Amino acid sequence: MHANISLLDGSFYFTVSLLFTLISFAGYLIFIFAGNKKIAKVAFGILIAGFIIQTAAFAVRWIYAYKIGIDTPPLVDLYDSLVFFAYVIEAGFIVLRIFYDFDALGFIITLIATLALAFATFYPLAASAIEPTIPALRSYWLLYHIITLFVAYGAFAASFGLGILYLIKNRGRDNKKTRESRFLSLLPQSAVIEESIYKVISAGLVFLTAGIVIGAAWADNAWGGYWSWDPKETWSLITWIAYILFIHARFTKGWGGEKMAWIAVIGFAVVIFCYLGVDLIIPGLHSYATPGSSPIL
Repeated sequence: MHANISLLDGSFYFTVSLLFTLISFAGYLIFIFAGNKKIAKVAFGILIAGFIIQTAAFAVRWIYAYKIGIDTPPLVDLYDSLVFFAYVIEAGFIVLRIFYDFDALGFIITLIATLALAFATFYPLAASAIEPTIPALRSYWLLYHIITLFVAYGAFAASFGLGILYLIKNRGRDNKKTRESRFLSLLPQSAVIEESIYKVISAGLVFLTAGIVIGAAWADNAWGGYWSWDPKETWSLITWIAYILFIHARFTKGWGGEKMAWIAVIGFAVVIFCYLGVDLIIPGLHSYATPGSSPIL
């Protein structure tokens, strides 16, 4: 019976996509050690296949939700937010990989996506059953608010991975006693990584700003006020300030290099706490932490 329900609501296909993402991660891991570009291409192809399966899973799940009388897309609970998080991360990497030689980034991106999908699949509170949305969330603002925020999260995940690569590349380059390792030779030039971090964070900041503004308008409609200093709202603001300071420091102080890479890494840690930590640790208006229903907005 459980298998039939899983097939109907799309969760089975997300589990299949987890397998594809895990295999892609293994491929990128082998690529890191072997340095064979063909392996990276195979891993990328497997990732795209998993991404297509996830796309189909969302279609099945959303259609099923409407069939059982739920008129909002199933994106607000912990399970759906995690699978959507993995989805936007993979989408961002696929776009980056089309324009840049960022095969090494695939190792970090597939690791994050695999962890998100595994958390969604095996964490007890992340039940895959689709539950009716609470009245306050039944609004046309819902889809726009969530999509803009998660696109921002995906961009910041990419900047995190690029920041890690920059730090590894820079430290290896500065070590005069050691010849450049095979892994370092797989990485793009530091200047390319640095410019990419700036572009990705800038794009993420635009979407984060849009998500916060939409959320404020929605809050006024649902709760009668634009801002209530709810823990989620507060940490969203902290996240926004962290990346605004990054842009400010780059333009006014000329920050770049390792400082910029560290901000990308630390900024993503703030994002993860805002996304998951606040909801699981600090209760608030955005936390509905009952099994199967834990909105991560």
